[in-house]
Amino acid sequence: MINMLFSEYNFHENWAKDVVGKYINFSDRILIIPFSFSEKISSDDKWQKSYSKSNGKYYESIVIPFKNYGIKEENINWINYFKDAKEDAKVKIRNSDIILLTGGLPDKMMSRIKEFDLIEDIESFRGIIIGSSAGAMVQVSEYHITPDADYDTFSYNSGLNIINNFDIEVHYEGTELENKYIKKVLEEKKDKIYAITNSGGIVVDNGNIILLGNTITFSN
Repeated sequence: MINMLFSEYNFHENWAKDVVGKYINFSDRILIIPFSFSEKISSDDKWQKSYSKSNGKYYESIVIPFKNYGIKEENINWINYFKDAKEDAKVKIRNSDIILLTGGLPDKMMSRIKEFDLIEDIESFRGIIIGSSAGAMVQVSEYHITPDADYDTFSYNSGLNIINNFDIEVHYEGTELENKYIKKVLEEKKDKIYAITNSGGIVVDNGNIILLGNTITFSN
């Protein structure tokens, strides 16, 4: 398995494309799993207004990196939380080369992955898993949430059992608050944290870690 962790959907930009481009082929079949949405998206109609090609406000930003790597839109599939059955979702994963886990709320993403019984399907996936923000965080077996506009308090949370040897801080800006909680996690849980800025990322290629762009290493 190859894992890619980013803060944004911008892994087609100059700081990333030379490395990422070695892994993505124009014929790859992409599956978007947008399970990280808030309660504001409470129906298929609202889901369509967020993610559909016709009028989804997030659609273009999510597909643009893949289009930049030459992938046609007909090769990009989605799991619709409100319409797809569990077995449909499992089939879509099996038929994909690359999975993208979207940004948003990581705890919501994990609860919906569990609800659809997809944990084993994703953990045993043999292709590439790309995550932006929340989608990067949940690839860490025990990730932390730093307080922000969405979360009032710091917390440790269970993610997918994929990455065990480090933690990440996404959207890193070098603030006192971020550094405080990075220090806390280093003291309590992990020997290494990668702070991923909005123009940074990590590729984990069968255990080999490649840092991209503006990504800062914190370690004990």
